Amino acid sequence: MTFIETENLNLKVPSKENLPKWTEWINSLAVRQTVNSTLRPKTAEMQWNWIQKELDSHNRILLEICDKLDNSFLGVVSLSDIDHNIRSAQISTISPFKKNKNNQYSIYEARIAILNYAFNELSLNKVWAATVYPENKSYMIKNMCIGFEIEGINHDFRWYKNQPKIGLHYFVTKSIFDKKKINSSRLENLLSKKNKNLNEKKLYKIISFLQIK
Repeated sequence: MTFIETENLNLKVPSKENLPKWTEWINSLAVRQTVNSTLRPKTAEMQWNWIQKELDSHNRILLEICDKLDNSFLGVVSLSDIDHNIRSAQISTISPFKKNKNNQYSIYEARIAILNYAFNELSLNKVWAATVYPENKSYMIKNMCIGFEIEGINHDFRWYKNQPKIGLHYFVTKSIFDKKKINSSRLENLLSKKNKNLNEKKLYKIISFLQIK
């Protein structure tokens, strides 16, 4: 069942059809390295019970990212910690497989769609997230291209192999989203080489200012 539709994607209510792939992803080493909540193994039944619980929650929106043409399962996008009093939520995505030319930016198309939903249908004001750095540097740059700003750092955001990992906290508000005209801009323009280079320089400048070595 499609909940949000974009030019190339259907963001769907989770179903058992894609459960095996979803369960495979959350048990993979690639995901465990960056997502704390996947450190413990899960069976398909455990994952389905978790999905149903989250769908019943009032502070979570959980959607599958599916290709419009062939209905292939591309990932998951979520809003969590939805707080209507302070009008904020956390955004997250999982899509650990290797992309091709046609779906390489599907995650960012899905993120823009759920941001639009958050700001205009849920009337939220701020959406935030965090990611490990420098492992997810390229991912962070692309998120900056679709409107996100750096909010701060955490020098021991998470631990991996007994070593602390730096976390970058980032956010976007409705006013930033609207001012940058993210929803009405072509994705290929937002993620153009020129824009990525500009945001890479901006990120390095922020990192340098924060004295991260």
